[in-house]
Amino acid sequence: MEIQSKIILLVVTIQVFFTLWTILAMGMGRVNAIKNSELTMKDIALDNKLYPGDVLKLGNNMQNQFETPVLLYAGAAIAMYVGTNWVMAAAAVAYLVTRFWHRWIHVRHNRVAKRFMVFVYGIGALSVFWAALTFEIMAS
Repeated sequence: MEIQSKIILLVVTIQVFFTLWTILAMGMGRVNAIKNSELTMKDIALDNKLYPGDVLKLGNNMQNQFETPVLLYAGAAIAMYVGTNWVMAAAAVAYLVTRFWHRWIHVRHNRVAKRFMVFVYGIGALSVFWAALTFEIMAS
């Protein structure tokens, strides 16, 4: 297997574990909110909007991990079949960096303008990845 393919698969693996970590952090935040008597099970049975703000941020970020990363996963699967290149590998790494950066902003100070710019950078990296993948498909 080429080093570029290994890099892309490593990025995908890290993104999966990052998503699992985010789910765990959100779940622990929810459990702690209930344990600390901030709310009851009845309060959150039908809607999670009553969780404290820090828990809501974790939940929103967890949901984000199931949105644009799907494009990375699909692209990586296709790339493993048609072939990879250094542009795809670099773009995948850049995308992963933006996911960590986005989460850091999201669950910390949550400045929406900064978070949005990082989101745009991530979409740019995904776009480069898919452009390189399309080139690889057309060249083969």
